[in-house]
Amino acid sequence: MLLEKKPAMMFCSFDIYKADNSPVKERRRSVNKPGHNGIVHELSSPDGINLGYYNVTSTVPGKVIIENTNPFIQLTYTISGNKSYEVNNGKQRLSSFKKKEYNYLFLTKEHVHLNWQPGERLEIFELGISPELMLDYLPQEHPFYALLHKSIERNEPTPMSKSNLFLQTESNNILYKMINCPLDGRYKQLYIKSKVGELLSIELDAFEQSFTTSRGRDEKPGALRSVDVERMHHARDIIASNLQSPCSLIDLAHQVGTNDAYLKRHFKEVFGTTVFGYLHLIKMNQAKELLESGVSITVVTNLIGYKHVSHFNRAFKKHFGIGPGKIRK
Repeated sequence: MLLEKKPAMMFCSFDIYKADNSPVKERRRSVNKPGHNGIVHELSSPDGINLGYYNVTSTVPGKVIIENTNPFIQLTYTISGNKSYEVNNGKQRLSSFKKKEYNYLFLTKEHVHLNWQPGERLEIFELGISPELMLDYLPQEHPFYALLHKSIERNEPTPMSKSNLFLQTESNNILYKMINCPLDGRYKQLYIKSKVGELLSIELDAFEQSFTTSRGRDEKPGALRSVDVERMHHARDIIASNLQSPCSLIDLAHQVGTNDAYLKRHFKEVFGTTVFGYLHLIKMNQAKELLESGVSITVVTNLIGYKHVSHFNRAFKKHFGIGPGKIRK
């Protein structure tokens, strides 16, 4: 009889409010537990901001039980892998995420279960923001504002969007720049807060557009039909499957049954980025994975389609805020 391996549970306590007044508290550590290996990088500031970067490879199911000591809003991003959140002592699925998805979650003072599956690399960002700071950023007419107030009043854990949104290239870049910020002290605190504002300005606009589109799809002239959305998902799959020899916009449009003008417009409406922006995002993430596995910069440059190492170095540093040589080290 084969016994199923149970998830290796880990426990941690989390408080969105820092206990001291130091500008930024930062911690980096390695994960070296049975079945799990990787890195963790966390930082927090007295502004009510906490950013965590987790890059873990697991051979067994993973579970972290987080004890929240105060309610907060979690901006949760999945770069690679799959994860899910459970509340009510693990009895209720709150939300689940696939590769390149994000959402905002209102989390209450309770235990939250984070789960992930073995056999894949889990790379995620978790950006916690205090309710007070979030409400300062939100205009009252934004659909998120009323939903957040309702969740706070009822003290209910809630995903702010019924369906996850696609992680945009701009957001991806900001997250990596925050975690790789070279500044210290008060300047780092100022940098992190400014980047949170930049991130929210991009994503709250995307959230509002998605909310408006989903509510008015039936009556709004020119709204995307379900068949058009399916075509864009098909186009995305073709792009991801042909990184070494990407096809032209016209060829891609023909493969999914549309024309290049519709492809460009509809793709951005569905995914929040252009076809070439998405291709660049996939290439940069693939380059990062290869570098982390020990592949040389020269080989990576050729594999992802750059002719010159210097061009690749500049593109990589612009995307992640850190040079490829430091990633490889």
